[in-house]
Amino acid sequence: MVAPAEVTFAPLLLGGIGLMVLVAGAFVWFVVSYQQRLYRQQLAQRAVEAAHQQALLAAVIDAQEAERARIGRDLHDDVASSVAMAQMLIERLATHDTADDPAALFGLAREVLGAAVADVRSTSHQLYPASLALVGLVKALERLADLSRHSETLAVHFEAHYPHALPPAAELALYRICQELVHNALKHAHGATNLRIGLHQAKTKLVLAVEDDGCGFVPEHSGAATLAGAGVGLRSIDARVQLLGARLVQRTAPGQGTSTHVELNHQAVEL
Repeated sequence: MVAPAEVTFAPLLLGGIGLMVLVAGAFVWFVVSYQQRLYRQQLAQRAVEAAHQQALLAAVIDAQEAERARIGRDLHDDVASSVAMAQMLIERLATHDTADDPAALFGLAREVLGAAVADVRSTSHQLYPASLALVGLVKALERLADLSRHSETLAVHFEAHYPHALPPAAELALYRICQELVHNALKHAHGATNLRIGLHQAKTKLVLAVEDDGCGFVPEHSGAATLAGAGVGLRSIDARVQLLGARLVQRTAPGQGTSTHVELNHQAVEL
């Protein structure tokens, strides 16, 4: 007796359904496991980003504390001592001691107070450059170049092509980067005769350049500068560069001077 066709087809149908269920289950397992792996990767990436932001914040805080300590030393060593000297001279004037020349004492007191006023102005400019708030980044950098000329014997050159201004917070960050780079050059570029500061915009790229013809040094890495583990000043530069979304490139060699460029996309800066 021949079995009906639907009876012989039933095992094939059940097998096909079972195979489809198995394939569907494998697909669901793959999707779930992939999503879990992707979620774990996202968590790891967020942890890395959070740690990076914490490192940037720590670098900025360290730089601020170091700046406060330096300003405190300047106020104590320069301003406070000058004011104390002026006070002593005025007290000598008040005693009417015939052994002293009042005109000479008065002139000396005025000279000491003038030096104290100059120190206060220099310190306040370092705290926040008034020219930056009033007339913008170019004038502030010109003022920085002028101060560098007065404090050192090397020739300081400044050039700028800056037709489109950055937001104020970005300008302040770029100014602080330049300030620290100039300070490093004046302190460490032994034998230098020229220091060049440049701010140039070409299309959407803005480049801040600080270059000297001093002693140079052996870089740890070629190309993009790696500032991890460096001093507080360089860590603050690195932190501000990253906050700007910029790229820092430093080229140097013994006896060949040092060239440091900060390159940023003008349109991408939003602070």
